[in-house]
Amino acid sequence: MFSRTSSQDVKSRAKAGAAQAKAGAAQARAAAAQAKAQAALLQGRALQAKEQFTPLARSAQLTASQGVQQARSWAAPRVEQAGIAVQDSIAPRVSSAMIATARRMQPVPARRRRRWPAILAGIVTVSAAAVAAILLRGQRANRLSAEPTDDAAPPPAPPASDQAGSNERSETAQADVNGQVRTP
Repeated sequence: MFSRTSSQDVKSRAKAGAAQAKAGAAQARAAAAQAKAQAALLQGRALQAKEQFTPLARSAQLTASQGVQQARSWAAPRVEQAGIAVQDSIAPRVSSAMIATARRMQPVPARRRRRWPAILAGIVTVSAAAVAAILLRGQRANRLSAEPTDDAAPPPAPPASDQAGSNERSETAQADVNGQVRTP
């Protein structure tokens, strides 16, 4: 089935592949060792840089904090003076403007209409008118029953001051208090 040449060929190829794999592994080991050496070298340089720059960073921090402290001590009284000036001059005007605007914005409260007083006043007025009408009717009935007949004495004469003008009226017609005219 297989010839001797083909099996030898497979073996030789396998040996060649194994040799290549060994060579690749050796190269990878060498590269890893080189990378390790470079990492150690870089780590040493990083430590050296750290030692060199740590005092510089602390010095910069101290200088910056001193500058901030000086700036704050310079600015604090000026900010306080500005606050007092705003409080004394601008704030009252702004406050009064805001209050006036709020009052203009506020809706007018709805008037509560109370109808009972109006209804009660109407009832009292109608009742008073009815009582007045009843009293007037009663007085009229009393006058009509107490009116003199033709046989009785004539009515009393009007006062003297009005006598000239009222003589004409009395001759033609006489008016009662309620406005009804009587003719003699």
